[in-house]
Amino acid sequence: MNEWSIAFMPMNDIRQIDINLSSLSELLRGSSRTANVTDTGMGLVITDERTEYLKTYVGPSGIVRSRWEYPEPGRNGRIRGLSDHDTATVATFVDRCVELPAFALPGDATHQAMWLRLHLNRQANRFAPHQVHTALRLPQLAASTDARYDVLRAYRRLMQNIIDDGDTDAVFGGRIGRDLQLLVDAIASPAGLALIAALIIDEAERTRPDAGKTERDRRLRYVVEDLDYSGINDAGQLAELIKTAVELLSSTRTKPDLTRVRAMRSLLTGIINRLPNAALADAGFTRGMAGHVLILISWWLGSDLTRLTDAALRLEMRTEGWPNRLGADAGAGTGRGARTGENTGADIMAIGLHAVGGSTICTRAVRNGRPGWKR
Repeated sequence: MNEWSIAFMPMNDIRQIDINLSSLSELLRGSSRTANVTDTGMGLVITDERTEYLKTYVGPSGIVRSRWEYPEPGRNGRIRGLSDHDTATVATFVDRCVELPAFALPGDATHQAMWLRLHLNRQANRFAPHQVHTALRLPQLAASTDARYDVLRAYRRLMQNIIDDGDTDAVFGGRIGRDLQLLVDAIASPAGLALIAALIIDEAERTRPDAGKTERDRRLRYVVEDLDYSGINDAGQLAELIKTAVELLSSTRTKPDLTRVRAMRSLLTGIINRLPNAALADAGFTRGMAGHVLILISWWLGSDLTRLTDAALRLEMRTEGWPNRLGADAGAGTGRGARTGENTGADIMAIGLHAVGGSTICTRAVRNGRPGWKR
């Protein structure tokens, strides 16, 4: 069986309705300036100039499969269009082809073309697998306090840029800058949710007056630098930091700088939404799991708490039954989990978030109370 046959195989052989590939290809060519569509006779192969090494295959039955296909480095040790760190990251992958979850095209040719455009746009807006350098960065973060402090400094510089600009366009537009790369690599790690909780603690601690602070309170100033990236106790670390974050937001009566909190939400949510499925799988969590931590930032803002309670309930319903199904939701990884078939990350994160069914300590706080400054 050749490469094309594998790419166009029906998904679980459950969909046998043929679609009009010729009409679909013409609609896609006419509606996208960046997509290139090739009809192989067995299906369509779609590439996009915004995502050079991503190929999307559409079979006759309307099943769409996408994968990043990285070539071997050339004689100079580089892959065309990739930086040295990008190339080194690809070298850590178990397979140079990184699969994305398959899906079926719905509706008529017009709707199918729209779904494909949305898919291409989503992948163009996300980071590519080679752009997440966590495999290279993690040993440094585990060993060096300076490396962990660099993450905090990068976060603060990015925050200031967003506050000055009034939006995240410059931060997420164009090439990934050094500061964004540092923060992305740290968040896309098994300690990523703990890092988000630590950043919330850091921001909350900044708003509290120094008078009356205990020694434990003062230690919270170093919570980001003290983060453990070794993987020895990810569940315990996450549980402690989440509990501390909820307690701080519940007890701190000082009104936060709302502009700063909104910038924090935009930055961290923007990174989570842009992480590729493979990076999330390697980190051991999903976007839904990250949402359980990020919702604390919206709660801290204190606006429209009734609607936020509804959002917390919807989030709980979305993640009900975890951690069992979370590995499938995350997609295939590129590193250790993909190599060994292990998928204990979801269990670890669920324990750390004090998960009961679909609820966590975070959503329970949102549903059951107000942030301290709104009381």
